[in-house]
Amino acid sequence: MMSKMEAMKQAVDACVHSFSVQFNMDLVTDGMPGIPDPEGILFGSTVALTNEDISYQYATAFDDHTAKVLTRTLFAMEEDEKLTLEDMGDALNEIPNMAGGVWKANREKSNDEWYQLGLPIFFKGNGWLTFFPRGINAISQKLKGPDGISIQVVLIWQYCNNAGGTQQMSTNTVESNKISVPAQVLREAVKAVVDTCAIQMDFHLEVDPNPSDPREAAVDFGSAIALTAKNGGWQLAVMANKESCAKFTRAMFAMEPDEDPEMADMADAVGEIANVAAGVLKSSRAEAGQAVQLGLPLFMEGGSCIEFFARGVQGMAQTVRGAEGLEAYVVIIWQEG
Repeated sequence: MMSKMEAMKQAVDACVHSFSVQFNMDLVTDGMPGIPDPEGILFGSTVALTNEDISYQYATAFDDHTAKVLTRTLFAMEEDEKLTLEDMGDALNEIPNMAGGVWKANREKSNDEWYQLGLPIFFKGNGWLTFFPRGINAISQKLKGPDGISIQVVLIWQYCNNAGGTQQMSTNTVESNKISVPAQVLREAVKAVVDTCAIQMDFHLEVDPNPSDPREAAVDFGSAIALTAKNGGWQLAVMANKESCAKFTRAMFAMEPDEDPEMADMADAVGEIANVAAGVLKSSRAEAGQAVQLGLPLFMEGGSCIEFFARGVQGMAQTVRGAEGLEAYVVIIWQEG
């Protein structure tokens, strides 16, 4: 397997190429590769690339000025034209989506590797760049361009051992029970989270009967993980308010009832719930005839990726509740077609 520095160089080259094509803009490296730097980062976008041996997240991170300049450039907007979050999300998601595809092609050509490409997910804030669960590695390279453009290309990875093979995903109705595939996947995801919490923390969660719009969820933190397939895939997110995340963390790490967990501990705990539940969901998807690969759990602050969906991307959530006011949301995100 090629070194991670070589993989990072290919990630940077893919971003430089994409900017030349998409924005007619030349980027150059700014300093040496290092750990991701969250300072000044307000937005980001990431796409999962997975195979049997390793899971990658190809991510790009932006400050406010860069995000606005790139959005206006991509959509040929006037300098004084008002930007919406939808505009920025659509624009910034295009960058790792294209660059990740270039990187995928280069890796497959140069090292006889194959990858499944996930959905681009938009992030607000920099928590996803600050807290990585244990066992996950990341390297970053800053790039700069004209007019104060500043970008970080971030490559995140973890070695794994997931079953391979894919089948095309469909969101058509399942004729046997008249339940749409997304609704069925949400049911499987909720069961996976409920079972995970029962086994790992002895939390017994009750499920609200009806799905909801995840953008209406009152959440502070969470973790999202991709399940990729050859022709699309899913994102599973587990979200909750700060108090519920703290309860999960205290139970996961056997803390005292009055102990106030550090943010890094909460990222680990919620990420572990999402990671284990995704493994259970992966198995249930295989039983339904859809084999997927698992991505990496990424920490989210606020609604983050569930506050905004790019065009063509949809989501559903289900609320689960436990004792002493514990409340969490299980979210699935998918793309039609």
